[in-house]
Amino acid sequence: PAGYYDQVDTSSSEALKQSLHEIIDDHTRIPYTSTATDTWDIINEADEDPLNSANVLTIYKNASYPKVAGGNDNYNREHSWPKSYGFPNDSTQNYPYTDLHHLFAADSSYNSSRSNLPYGTCDASCLEKVTNAYNGEGGTEGVYPGESNWRDGSGNTGTWEVWEDRRGDIARAMFYMAVRYEGGTHADTGATEPDLELTDDLQLLADSNTGSNESVGYMGRLSTLLEWHEADPVDDLERRRNDVIGASQGNRNPFIDAPEYAAFIFGSDSESPNIMFVATNAELR
Repeated sequence: PAGYYDQVDTSSSEALKQSLHEIIDDHTRIPYTSTATDTWDIINEADEDPLNSANVLTIYKNASYPKVAGGNDNYNREHSWPKSYGFPNDSTQNYPYTDLHHLFAADSSYNSSRSNLPYGTCDASCLEKVTNAYNGEGGTEGVYPGESNWRDGSGNTGTWEVWEDRRGDIARAMFYMAVRYEGGTHADTGATEPDLELTDDLQLLADSNTGSNESVGYMGRLSTLLEWHEADPVDDLERRRNDVIGASQGNRNPFIDAPEYAAFIFGSDSESPNIMFVATNAELR
């Protein structure tokens, strides 16, 4: 929307993070499961197969399945920031649990295999989770890293490496979560919200995995996510997803709209980004 980022402050990394938080804060919560519009409905639209509007395209396997209200044995909802790290108990007061900017359609078996593994870089000794060849992407296997996902270990010390064409999508979802959730309460509902932080300290992930909603939750590995963000730039599939979710929740993922912000907030880029948004044909570019 025109003027959406007018209040961005790029005078420092802290000012940028805070100003973005204030812009994307206090979004409309979509129920996780409901007879009314719920996260299933939005995911089916947001993760629509670009070649077949009757299907969804999954995040890890690159598989296309017919849309089903409420999901099915083929695909379900992936919390890319595992809910166990800070917000496991769903309720009308739990905003990150249903935040669609980090929920993706995923193959049920791949979602289970990923579990709550932090993101990271694997090697050829890890378990390969192959992708489908579809729409000119995915399908190679047997060579690390190829176009496969890779997993190793379990829990907070394990590793899930996302395949090359969707790893940037995941990184930017994690950046969004770490800016959207800064603790405090929702301005409209008064719901208590966690402070979500990205880190390379995997013990912090374990400490926030208590089985209860926590005031602070952690996810990693930050250094890997920054690398993925640079290696896999924003594409049209991701931009469309941002538009769909923005229309339903009332907030956007700024790291899709302005990828330059990530290094300034989370990395070592000390130069303030000079971003200009131009509204063209009612689209934010």
